Amino acid sequence: MNPYLPAVAWQSRAVLGRHLRVHLRNWYTVTLPPVCEPLILMLAFGIGLGRQIGTLSWQGIQVDYLHYLAPGILAYTAFMSSFFQSLFAAYIRMHFQKSWEGQLTTQVQLEHVVWGEALWAATLATAYAVLVCVVLAGFGVAGQLALHWMWVPAAIPLLFLAALAFSAIGLFFTAIIPSIDHMTLPFFLVIMPIGFASSTYFPLPNVPALTAMAQLNPLHHLAEGLRGLLLHGAPNWHLAAAAGLCLVLLIALIPLDMRLLRKRVFGDG
Repeated sequence: MNPYLPAVAWQSRAVLGRHLRVHLRNWYTVTLPPVCEPLILMLAFGIGLGRQIGTLSWQGIQVDYLHYLAPGILAYTAFMSSFFQSLFAAYIRMHFQKSWEGQLTTQVQLEHVVWGEALWAATLATAYAVLVCVVLAGFGVAGQLALHWMWVPAAIPLLFLAALAFSAIGLFFTAIIPSIDHMTLPFFLVIMPIGFASSTYFPLPNVPALTAMAQLNPLHHLAEGLRGLLLHGAPNWHLAAAAGLCLVLLIALIPLDMRLLRKRVFGDG
């Protein structure tokens, strides 16, 4: 089976719908993290630490730290939420809750389960990013944040694509980690370095090796692209770079995820 065609199959949408219905049962508790986290970060770092930092240089202009931070939080939310959902939550559904086994007794195949998990992680991460935009808009209403708000809707499709690509990374680790006790290894050895070496919370230092590696980091380009939209009010090349790198991740990782997960779930080679 073509590994990409199940993305648009009804079975994958059915898996996505199942996760959505389960999620909505506890909407009042699951809504707190995506609202409270950016609120705390904006208050503690954007305003609190920002007053100590003052302004910093970004693409030749001086911006205060609160304005630098806001697009970075938006990008980091799409990254971390999709990865968390496709690693921790997907592993629990696969290994402990046996949700995958139940789905595979129906007309759903493993390819649909994988795409359903990826689509759900991307959908949830995008919804969380929208909630972050609401929090940022609150700072705007309070007079603390002046962004080009008209570009926010245009950023949503890119955030979804990025979250979908990041979910493929999470599913890769879901397939290879031996047990839930090893769950922290990809988080601290891979995800945290990617997250902090991506100009989300602070500009990258002028280190040639780090600058070169950042060019291959889709999160770096996503954060810089969102800054171009929200601070300058104009698209820049980072948006195309982010989209291209995310497509490369999807094309490369989805077939690998399916092969590794098939081996884990069924024992096939």
